[in-house]
Amino acid sequence: MLWRFAVWPILVNIAVSLASLFLAYQVGSHFWQSYANELPIAWWATIVKWCLFFMVVVVALAVAFVAYLLLQSVFCAWFFSQLARHVELFLGTPESELSDPPIVAQISDALRASLKLIIVTVLVLLLNVIPVAGSVAALVIGLYADAFILGSEFFGYPLELRGIRWRDRQRIAKAHLGTTLGLGTIVSLLFLVPILGPAVQATSVVGAVLLFRRINGLPTTRAEAGLDPA
Repeated sequence: MLWRFAVWPILVNIAVSLASLFLAYQVGSHFWQSYANELPIAWWATIVKWCLFFMVVVVALAVAFVAYLLLQSVFCAWFFSQLARHVELFLGTPESELSDPPIVAQISDALRASLKLIIVTVLVLLLNVIPVAGSVAALVIGLYADAFILGSEFFGYPLELRGIRWRDRQRIAKAHLGTTLGLGTIVSLLFLVPILGPAVQATSVVGAVLLFRRINGLPTTRAEAGLDPA
């Protein structure tokens, strides 16, 4: 039954992913065509061209990453929240216990998390300027920060439905740090898989609801809730 409510989040997330990749391709193509053909015919031009190609790829990927985060915040937050809501209702949560957060508030909270992730990513990349130690620190801090930010965002969906605002959701995510980091690591890995990853992110929303219910001693199946025979 629940798959019906996952269709729109999946389709919208795929559309956002495709739009981000298309934007990255357009930006990369523009940069490449603007500078590659201007290089003179010389032995060192090939080296410069390969370096330029690498820089264009990096810029294009950065554009795709930022565009995806921002577009997902605007277009996917409401659909993910609705999916979480239907999972809660499916598992027997009374509708009176669930609120319907304003769309503007949902987008605002999602944008806040996305901008936070972008800023942390840029700062972590700057650590690579420091030889060896900087790269190691960037890897460790980057993995931790990404996992926490994404984990707290997804873990926040069942909390948001109960009227808990962003700051309190962050506090609860820190109180359940292991759960938050585990969920965030899965979401981070899905980010690395084009098209398919965003499609599977809907399962992370369902997983977040189940984790929240398990932590709070609530039934995680309809049988446990007495809605279906065991």
